[in-house]
Amino acid sequence: MGRFLQRKRQKVPDEKVSFSRVKSLRPHGLSRKRSLSNLQLRTKDLDLKLLNRMKQLKELDLSDNLLERVPEGLDLPCLQVLKCSNNQLEDVTPLQQFSALEEVDFEDNLYLTVNDNYKISSLLPNIRKINGKETASLMNHVKILNRELTSRVTAYWEKNYQVQVESRAQTQELHKEFVKSAVREVRYGPESLSDFTQWKVKMIAQQLVASKTTGKQIPVEEVVEKDTNSSPETPETTPVETPRTPRTPAPVGASSQEYVLKLSAFKWKKRLPSDSPPCKRARSSPPPPDSQASSLGGGQSAPAEGTQGQMGSEGQEPMELQPMHFLQCHSKGNSPDDFSTQLWACAFEPTWNEGTGLPRGASQTVATCGGEAVCVIDCQTGLVLHRYKVPGEEFFTVAWTFLTLVTQDGRKKRSSVLAAAGRRGIVSLIHVRAGFCYGDIRAHRKPIAMACFSPSQETHLFTASYNKRIILWDIGLPDYNYHFTPRQLLVLDASATPLRLCPVASCPDHYLLAGCEDGCFAWDIRLNESQKKRECEMEFLFPQSPGQALKRVDGLGFVSEDVVASKGCTPGSICLWSWSQSLAGRGDKRQVTAIILAELQWSSTELSYLTLSTCPEKAFVFCGDEEGSVWMYNVRRYLQQQQQPLQAKVAPTKILSWPDLSARGKKMNKTLINTAAVDPTFTYLVALTDTNIITIWKKL
Repeated sequence: MGRFLQRKRQKVPDEKVSFSRVKSLRPHGLSRKRSLSNLQLRTKDLDLKLLNRMKQLKELDLSDNLLERVPEGLDLPCLQVLKCSNNQLEDVTPLQQFSALEEVDFEDNLYLTVNDNYKISSLLPNIRKINGKETASLMNHVKILNRELTSRVTAYWEKNYQVQVESRAQTQELHKEFVKSAVREVRYGPESLSDFTQWKVKMIAQQLVASKTTGKQIPVEEVVEKDTNSSPETPETTPVETPRTPRTPAPVGASSQEYVLKLSAFKWKKRLPSDSPPCKRARSSPPPPDSQASSLGGGQSAPAEGTQGQMGSEGQEPMELQPMHFLQCHSKGNSPDDFSTQLWACAFEPTWNEGTGLPRGASQTVATCGGEAVCVIDCQTGLVLHRYKVPGEEFFTVAWTFLTLVTQDGRKKRSSVLAAAGRRGIVSLIHVRAGFCYGDIRAHRKPIAMACFSPSQETHLFTASYNKRIILWDIGLPDYNYHFTPRQLLVLDASATPLRLCPVASCPDHYLLAGCEDGCFAWDIRLNESQKKRECEMEFLFPQSPGQALKRVDGLGFVSEDVVASKGCTPGSICLWSWSQSLAGRGDKRQVTAIILAELQWSSTELSYLTLSTCPEKAFVFCGDEEGSVWMYNVRRYLQQQQQPLQAKVAPTKILSWPDLSARGKKMNKTLINTAAVDPTFTYLVALTDTNIITIWKKL
């Protein structure tokens, strides 16, 4: 499974399991309950003849297996309860064969989303529980959607096709054209349910066509077709609707009062001498000093003093950072008790100089992602400006770009666009200023670990997936109706999951650098080459301790046009190495020894995926740890350095310590900092935790 799921569920063992138990099961015609859970069964291992002899079976447990689908042809007329959680199911429509089904559980199937809950409710009229939840309100919502979609499909037929039927002989071709057109044009409901509504529109359109052909109404269930998914790497878009097909917009830009919980319940207090410091384990670096007194009163998040950590480098100016806001805006169901949603990535919105056409200056707007939501936050005020939510999604990555949009009157205007992706393998494109998601790209069939835009080509987006593949997309420029056409430009194959992506700063159109589960690699990404599917061109080798097998690189970023910061290969440290010096002695070799300029002392934790970030404008590196601290390094002195014998590890310039914090009567003194990032001018620092808390600091 992917790295983001490893902390939540255990991986199924790889050992071979005998299926003799399955084959030796006696049918017992009167048996009402059967468990086939945790046997590593695949769909092909299910014996249909054996199962079909269990006519009285009422409950079947297929959970904790490797099923890709529920097989067709199961004759279980009495089946009421089906458990198939923690499998690899991609489609729920085969469940319609169980007409008596009342309860179904398909949680922890990576490719199933909230859309599948709606499909089940539409297909099975007797269903009472889905994934342990009552379906009364869901069934009611499905009825409303069905009624509205039926009305819109009928109106679309009467307006665009009914007259043609009377004047055209080849009605069969016309009917096929109508079904395709209806799926493309008829819209209703939120963007997050677009998969269900398009599926439902197709069913309704087929039913309408059948009624015109036979002269009688056909039940919807009879015209359901097996959902044929497109190729894993074929882009699919969900554009916004034209004025004649309005829909409810996705909930971006909704009132922050509805979605946001500022942690005003948090109380800051001075640590008493008897209090133990908030740490999980001892480490070699000195512990941070006690926090200073302050409090958050009333109903708002006010500035407060927190622990400032230690200066670790001599001869550098002291830095002071003030904690400004603590936000809990990714909660499930907006619950103030949600301290389990994991926050994974953040990125500051770039600012644009209209005169020079180049990026400029400070930015106080940051996008964060985790759980089902992407939030856009004003760091100065702590207000959540926009919130985009997709039920059933878990967002892992966000990336900004600037696109030149053309208005309806022909004027060109540059606007920032946010790309967000995660476990569904879908990239959502959000026009933040307009406040809605204008389209989706089905980029991969497996979760997307990271996405990043090319710094030189505004429409070029790299996506890295758990299918061990990186794809370069041209997302295209949307027109004034937000219609766009994405194109796949390159496919880069990796030998393991790519975790971090960095276009090489000095030649962003030539090389892409990636940190992967099995090391650090580079690909030639020049588009003038004919080959569109490529293997990696270089593998970078780092010094390793005797007996050390770890090669994972889970942190990567350029500090300058030449110097790279990477984390993972060397425990307890972050490496600074030179791109140009490493390539100087390469020749034609695939394996390249990284020329190390310095090793930065970091936490001794064995936890992975605590990601580093860089601020090239200020020559800083940042990385959170397992205790809630943020390690900061001023590395300017190493940027022009040639290779030298490595000295002792470089101590951090400063360690920001997690404050002594409590919420709702509960101490919040243990958390992981999954990522920390600053704006280009190092005015604001944002840290994302494993406990659904966003911390915003301001440099004084």
